[in-house]
Amino acid sequence: MRLEIQAHRGNDRLALRRLLAAGPSSVELDVGVSDGELVVAHDVDLADASGLTVDRALELAGDARVVLDAKCFAPATPSPGAFARALRPYLDRVAVCSFDERVLDEVARFRAVETTLLFTRALRVATAARTIGPRHELVCRELVDSAHALGLRVVPWTVNDVRRMVELVDLGVDGLVTDEPALARAVAQARISAAA
Repeated sequence: MRLEIQAHRGNDRLALRRLLAAGPSSVELDVGVSDGELVVAHDVDLADASGLTVDRALELAGDARVVLDAKCFAPATPSPGAFARALRPYLDRVAVCSFDERVLDEVARFRAVETTLLFTRALRVATAARTIGPRHELVCRELVDSAHALGLRVVPWTVNDVRRMVELVDLGVDGLVTDEPALARAVAQARISAAA
């Protein structure tokens, strides 16, 4: 079993370099849309944009997979279609996650790409995405088993507590989104070795 360790929020050069130094499997960046272009930012008003571009992030990421979190919360942001169009030039090099499944559906019209549906409250585990990304507090044995029965991966977010990391690995999740990728990798390796 290989667990994905996804470094969370590499939204500026310094954070991205720090996270990548820990050797994650993937790194997540938040993106918004302004004038039809992607902007690396977490806040819907893009006020926290650091100037890091997606192109530069892809260069810096090297072998680590880049996951773009489309911060689509219409009507406060551009539409799902606008996000998909802005993402289109990058779809051969990134995975996409979003709380808005319409973004993932629109992206799929352009290209077959790895997608993750994020959520913060319990919902039916029926999605076109290949991966679900629940807030880690929602993850239980029933959720993991149901998702796996449907062929879905489970990669909860944002997990920084060692005890919770252990619990989630033992439940059989497929990855962890974390601000502490080195710690998560060490926990995952220890648990997987103990189970072998």
